[in-house]
Amino acid sequence: MTQYTNIIKKQKKILEQEKIDSSINFIEVRFAEGKWTTEIIGYNSGRVVTKYNDKRKKDKIENEI
Repeated sequence: MTQYTNIIKKQKKILEQEKIDSSINFIEVRFAEGKWTTEIIGYNSGRVVTKYNDKRKKDKIENEI
């Protein structure tokens, strides 16, 4: 069973990094005329996702470092 210890340690490191990357750093919501227009979510990995209330606009994903 010791042949799998390196694989398990490697997978644990990958899962721990994914957990850190998916944790939220900040949430910003902008309002205009009583409705939300944009929602900006920043993750600890540096990824910033901008969601728009207007369905004609696509969500924007940026990587800030």
